[in-house]
Amino acid sequence: MADKTSSMNDQVTDLYSSFAEGGISRREFMSRATALGIAGAAAAALGPLAADPAQASSLAQAALAQLSAAKTLPLDVAEWSFMWVNVKRADMARGSFIGGQQMYVEYMVPTRVRKPFPIVLVHGGGGQGLDWMGTPDGRPGWFQHLVAEGYKVYVVDRPGHGRAPQHPDLHGGIPARPGTMEGLQGQFIFPAGGANNPDPYRRNHTQWPGEGVPGAPDVAQFLASQGGSYVVNPPAQAAAGRGGAAGAAGRGAGPAGAAPAGGAQAGGRGGRGGAQAGPPTPANQQPAGQPNLAHMEWRAAGAELLDKIGPAIIMTHSAGGSFGLLVAEARPNLVKATVMVEGGGSGFAGGNRWGMSTIPVTWDPPVKDPSEIKTRWVADTEIDAGGYFLQEEPARRLPNLRDVAVLTVTSAAGAASPGNPGAPAFLKQAGVRVAEELRLANAGIQGNSHMMMVEKNHREVLQPIIEWLDRNVRGSAPSIRKRGTESTAMRLANMGYFWVGAEVQKRDYGTIVFGQMYVQYLVPEQIRHPNPVVLVHGGGGQMTHYLGLDGNAGWAHYYVQNGYQVYLVDRPGHGRSPVSLDALGPIGNLPMMAGISADFVRAATGTPRRWMGTGQIGDPLLDQFVAGQNAAPTNGELMQRLWASRGAELLDKIGPAIIQTHSAGGPFGFIVANERPALTKGVVCFEGGAGPVLGQNNTPNPMPNLKGIPMMYLTAEASGRANGPTIVAALRQSGALAEHITLKDRGITGNGHFAMVETNRKEVFEVIRGWIESKLPATGPATRQTARG
Repeated sequence: MADKTSSMNDQVTDLYSSFAEGGISRREFMSRATALGIAGAAAAALGPLAADPAQASSLAQAALAQLSAAKTLPLDVAEWSFMWVNVKRADMARGSFIGGQQMYVEYMVPTRVRKPFPIVLVHGGGGQGLDWMGTPDGRPGWFQHLVAEGYKVYVVDRPGHGRAPQHPDLHGGIPARPGTMEGLQGQFIFPAGGANNPDPYRRNHTQWPGEGVPGAPDVAQFLASQGGSYVVNPPAQAAAGRGGAAGAAGRGAGPAGAAPAGGAQAGGRGGRGGAQAGPPTPANQQPAGQPNLAHMEWRAAGAELLDKIGPAIIMTHSAGGSFGLLVAEARPNLVKATVMVEGGGSGFAGGNRWGMSTIPVTWDPPVKDPSEIKTRWVADTEIDAGGYFLQEEPARRLPNLRDVAVLTVTSAAGAASPGNPGAPAFLKQAGVRVAEELRLANAGIQGNSHMMMVEKNHREVLQPIIEWLDRNVRGSAPSIRKRGTESTAMRLANMGYFWVGAEVQKRDYGTIVFGQMYVQYLVPEQIRHPNPVVLVHGGGGQMTHYLGLDGNAGWAHYYVQNGYQVYLVDRPGHGRSPVSLDALGPIGNLPMMAGISADFVRAATGTPRRWMGTGQIGDPLLDQFVAGQNAAPTNGELMQRLWASRGAELLDKIGPAIIQTHSAGGPFGFIVANERPALTKGVVCFEGGAGPVLGQNNTPNPMPNLKGIPMMYLTAEASGRANGPTIVAALRQSGALAEHITLKDRGITGNGHFAMVETNRKEVFEVIRGWIESKLPATGPATRQTARG
């Protein structure tokens, strides 16, 4: 096991050593350091390096520490977009809809790809892809750091999580209660009692980036993203030992409001915490129960993703741990490695009836049922490590996993500490050529718990994983055609996300976060307009409406490429903003395709044609769009109150901005402008609802705070929306500098209600940009350089 010194970035160490030994010039040293994202640390090290070459290693480690602490990470991006995989349409008597099996994939490709295979990041339990994309205190996440290392990176929201809508027919009912902060204690945040906690490992947790106690703002920022749902399955009989289960339940499972359980299934240890006196019953000797539908869909979705992107590395966490092994069974030639960060369990433990899987896999010699496989119990081999199952010899093999390199990663101060020896032992016996365990404590990395990817030293934690991949994943990947024909390239000074309105509330079942709104931001390397743009989606949608479709650029890309800072919003109860009935009230019906199809048919049959699909049910492009539509909260009054307060908080945070809205999200701009008139530099509303502007019988409602604010109401030619003149007249009565602009008057015809994803979206964008810059010239310094600065 590598110690802390040898676990440094090989590239950084080689760079420092080369300069210290006189192999490269000062200019080349700084050029390469800048490319690695460590220019600041490198500049500070120039003097000591020249004076004492022996300091190169320690200075390289300091560079990694600086990367962990950095609030920004410049990125030169060739592609940034998204797609849906495993999209399955259900055609029923009540109509057609997307069935809930779809998985959201957001990806980023660096301009300079330095690693042969992409990495797919898979979140745990009740989380979503955001677990990899940032930290509670606003630093870049592993997603960005891996892109900076030269990997193509794909981050997923598993079915029923985050952007992937919850579907009651598949995932069960919307959760009645959100998770609680108390449920995070000892697993994600600091344990009760802190250093005085009786657990000999958890009490050493020191790396959480904040107060780490219930009620703290940093905990609210973390818990705000936690939610999600699961395919309904009866719980597997628990085996002795932490981490024994395969992770089908994980965070947020169990009774409403129960403590998250992801880490208790992550390790494979059973020594502390009241383990059984004797060996447990192996999972393959327990009743089979119902098939794990969630894992079946993970396998199908992962296989489809790799069919699109080629051979890849799959990195998982917690209750998502088995994802990589599941996909490897279906695509053994496409999974080059899987890294399981405190997840996956161990052989025949918990729900793993088929070995390291809850669902059927290929054994050699074959079995009709896993109960045919004889096992033996290996008792504790070290203090607190717990026992595990192996096969009786002669052992069967797992031929589809043979060439997949597998790494199990365990933190030093978490529920899975000190480690999970059972997973690599089981896999090696089953013929997997490379199966190893990385214990951070043995690598000299102390104080981390279950969410090591968001903790203070997260970049240092990532480093030994990268080095293991460099050693064990070799070869070259086939050339994969770029998705889309229009560039999504950007040079970014920073990107990340945060939550506004992450309101801490005490309930009788614990401390929750209420009414949070997700904000993703992109800061271009060169800011050419002083006012950021806030993009707000419509109806049952989410911010992906502004990201184009089928790999092509969308309005968000155009703004960044033109030097605007962009803040993309998922309104409360939409997309990545989780929903629970106790917080936001009842949820409406799942969007049916017929209600959305009509708008696309108009664009497909307009003159000229603006939608390249048919727009009819069965159109694959329409399927990709509808896959992101979710059922929305029905309490409109509550939603508008949240828009007002959350939008105001956003502008308080980022400074004066332009708000752009669409469709049913249209009122957001008017409401927030009324709350923060001094911070609202302009409002662009594309066919938005009247909201508070018009009352009953289209009677104007006075909104005197709108006085003097430039406002554009934009209407497409073929959408069928005709309320623009009435809304603009009402805005003018309140003193807004409002004007109604129709695309037809600008010579642009054929567009429907979703012009931001139609074929001439760039042309429509230029109409909007031209109006903005006529009212707010693109001159002067930006008021903020980053969302977190």
